Amino acid sequence: MDLKQIDLLLNNSLPDIAPEGFTCVRLTGDASARSYFRIQDCAGTTSCILMQMPEPFRETDFAYLQNYYLLRDAGIPLAEIYRTLPERGIVYLQDLGDFTFYELFSTWDPQTQLRYFLKSLEYLHKIETLPPVNHLAFDTEKFLWELNYFRKYFLESLRGVNLSEEENQELQHCFERLCKEIAENISVYSHRDFHSRNLMVHQDQVFVIDFQDARLGPITYDLASLCYDSYIQHSPEFRKNLERMFFIHHPDAHIERFEYPRVCLQRNLKALGTFGYQTMVMGREFYLQFVPPTLSYVKEHLEKLPDYHAFKKILQAYIPELRNS
Repeated sequence: MDLKQIDLLLNNSLPDIAPEGFTCVRLTGDASARSYFRIQDCAGTTSCILMQMPEPFRETDFAYLQNYYLLRDAGIPLAEIYRTLPERGIVYLQDLGDFTFYELFSTWDPQTQLRYFLKSLEYLHKIETLPPVNHLAFDTEKFLWELNYFRKYFLESLRGVNLSEEENQELQHCFERLCKEIAENISVYSHRDFHSRNLMVHQDQVFVIDFQDARLGPITYDLASLCYDSYIQHSPEFRKNLERMFFIHHPDAHIERFEYPRVCLQRNLKALGTFGYQTMVMGREFYLQFVPPTLSYVKEHLEKLPDYHAFKKILQAYIPELRNS
């Protein structure tokens, strides 16, 4: 959609009422509070995406815009921003279509899968070299909040677990230890949600979306998101290929053997909290299908962390999928 057409849309009551000659269709969103709409001319020849934020924003401190310019200038393909209406919380974006890696992965042959994921790994390496655009960062407190989110919405809400006071204390102790250990090296810029539903293919080019929450984090955080993706499950061989390519750039045994499995564990537990929240609070049962593969990852991570035996024991007592068969 050209900018003249976009300008014609600005004074209309979109997304509530489409102007004459256009249609406005709400799209299936992600797990965030944002809403997305496709604005298309009635001939179906041109379109754009309207992103509706939950509230107005100021362009000077709008994280989406800050990260957009940072990543774009680093050469990472993003949906072009056409126009913004900050007072209405609206951003008009280039329409990249409907296909993320999540939808496309099963249709690709192994060579195509590897080609697109290696391109994503290339973007990851670019992102990690960028300077922060704000003060957002992972730290012990943030990681701990996410693990308590897992306790509240996955264990207690979705699975109906009622921990004893002693178990709660022990679980909190394990949470705090894990968070402190992975917060020791918050050193690179991280996308924060670098997984298959935030990577798109448009005209055979890989685009990155949903980057507004980027922040300083552990070196392996985005790698954990990419390799232990709840939405698509890689074969062990495929995952090892990605990890091997990553650690060529980061030849540090401590990062690979100590930080990485702990980051993977925290990341997947946080994802389970999200699935619990989306199911029990938002009524989106779509996310339930991603619980089993994510639990299989958690089981794998715990096997690599024998010094977290107490943590494993508590989780196994209430999550049958984590027990040895």
